[in-house]
Amino acid sequence: MNVRIPKNENTRIGDSRDIARIMRKILLRQNKLHRKKEYFWTIGLSSKSDIEYIELLTIGALNQNSIDPVEVFNFAVAKKCKRIIMCHNHPSGDTKPSPQDKQVTKKIKKGADVLNIELLDHLVICESKEFYSFAAFGLI
Repeated sequence: MNVRIPKNENTRIGDSRDIARIMRKILLRQNKLHRKKEYFWTIGLSSKSDIEYIELLTIGALNQNSIDPVEVFNFAVAKKCKRIIMCHNHPSGDTKPSPQDKQVTKKIKKGADVLNIELLDHLVICESKEFYSFAAFGLI
């Protein structure tokens, strides 16, 4: 599902904070009940760091989500987008990545390398302003 960027939002991305802010706004558009589920998005960026697309890949349960690597790269390949960021939320409010989050990121990174697509970051967000950046912690 293609996701609409919030109005009055700049589509040029300077760093992970910009993506976290935009994705939090998208998350907060959901009603309170739906925010209790885990959402997983991919964001495609142009070579100039403009957002090309935001795609909602899955809506999971309270604390888990099943990600198929083929789905992560589907839009990027179709749109010939060479740079992506992954983002998902933790309804618990704890942005620390789980072992499964780390495992999925490693798997997606390997696929990105094969496809010559740059995986810039994987963000874990919540309703507050906190977020976790895999790139900032050297996990990408």
